[in-house]
Amino acid sequence: MSASHDVLLGIDVGTSSVKVVAITTSGTVLGDHSVAYETTTPRPGWAEQDAAAWWRAIGEATRALLARVEERGPSTVVGIGLSGQMHTFVLLDDDDRPLRPAITWMDTRGEGLLEDARRRVAEADLAQQLANPVVLGLTLLPLTWLAAHEPNVLARAATLLLAKDYVRMRLTGEKGSEPTDASATLLFDVAARAWSDATVAAFGLPRGMLPTLGESATVAGTLRDEAAEHLGLRPGIPVAFGAGDQQAAAVGMGSVRAGQVQLTVGTGAQVLAVRDRVVADVSGRLHAFCHVRGWITQASVNNAGSALAWVCNLLGVGWNDVYAGLGRGVGGPVFVPYLTGERTPLMKGHARGAWIGLSSEHTSSDLARAAGEGVVAAIAEAIGTVVETRTWRGALRVAGGGMGHATFAQALADASGLPIEVRETHEASGVGAALLAGVAVGAFGGLDEAAALAPERIAAEYQPDPAQHEGWAARRATLRELDAIGFHEVAERTRSDRRVRTIR
Repeated sequence: MSASHDVLLGIDVGTSSVKVVAITTSGTVLGDHSVAYETTTPRPGWAEQDAAAWWRAIGEATRALLARVEERGPSTVVGIGLSGQMHTFVLLDDDDRPLRPAITWMDTRGEGLLEDARRRVAEADLAQQLANPVVLGLTLLPLTWLAAHEPNVLARAATLLLAKDYVRMRLTGEKGSEPTDASATLLFDVAARAWSDATVAAFGLPRGMLPTLGESATVAGTLRDEAAEHLGLRPGIPVAFGAGDQQAAAVGMGSVRAGQVQLTVGTGAQVLAVRDRVVADVSGRLHAFCHVRGWITQASVNNAGSALAWVCNLLGVGWNDVYAGLGRGVGGPVFVPYLTGERTPLMKGHARGAWIGLSSEHTSSDLARAAGEGVVAAIAEAIGTVVETRTWRGALRVAGGGMGHATFAQALADASGLPIEVRETHEASGVGAALLAGVAVGAFGGLDEAAALAPERIAAEYQPDPAQHEGWAARRATLRELDAIGFHEVAERTRSDRRVRTIR
């Protein structure tokens, strides 16, 4: 840049790091910067984060990015948008201070309350409002756990904020949420795009802690002095409500019209189909959430990059070792990747992982290869559930994580039997958040104009190889068969027995 340019910032509060993206009002991506933070597991099944760590990371990432942007010439930040890991929440006291660490979407502590929660939903006839299966990962279950095990914390909670909403409160001083994130809490009437008072009452939760709602592409407040100093910006910059990470990624990939379908792969993997109406999945394998306009059908996979990162750390191998194995065809041991339970297609928080079919001849390379195959097969299973809804129009747009590696992308095309277009998109959620900020401040004429600026360049295309598809179909069938014979239930009983012996 030579002359001064108006710049939009997108802040994505991800599962493993915050990513800040800068774009111009013409849609050019100027750069991005990430800063990582930890997820702690104080007890088995728990997954918590420190909200203060989010805030520290945002300050560091924003300042580092702005320094690089300024090297290209003078610029003025005119709007800030937000996206964030969905379902993850923090409870605040009357002084807006966190009462405890944030509980993330990976947390499974509420598993023992699932049956009771499902009973309450059925007795209160809430299924149509919620439009989603009652499963772990969404906000309701850990809240009911807190009501049972930390009632004093819940009693002191003045406000419940989702991850990005907490950050927005720190930026502007204003507390609020919006439908894309709120619809993924199991506390929301998805069709009405409003909190479900009936659900709150059925579970005996305090209605007053749920924040007011705005729309994703509108201004929620302006940057206050303290936050401006933290980020290295001027006060008064408008801050948009933003969106959940998957819906923001959809905007960042131009997916805002009914019939468009995309896949993003990161810590987890999500297949998202844009809809013009709410369609609840009667099989209970898919989610129905609000989009920034309209709605989405979403398949959610908990164990993608997170499972592979665990394998690499355990075996002492690199990511390239995992990818290299995928280029040799399907075969050898089977890896069941459900290390933290699984949503689509199982919807079982107690599902667990394993290597199966091992012999003394197998090496760490064989285990790494099996891990890659297991994750690809699980993602392909999720894609298959969305294909069955017959909402498909056009190509599968793909971005994120290993999709930049040719062998991983080809394996996914072979396993799903679908052609794949890998979009050249830098941090799609952050780009989408920035585009939503642009709509909010009037830099764009509306959502369609903003989405049209999303990076459209196809970095690579992959066609499924029929010769490989049969092997992948068998690997996918193995995951289904293990579930059908009760593998996960047996594994859970083993874990329960071990816990009992430890307690004694």
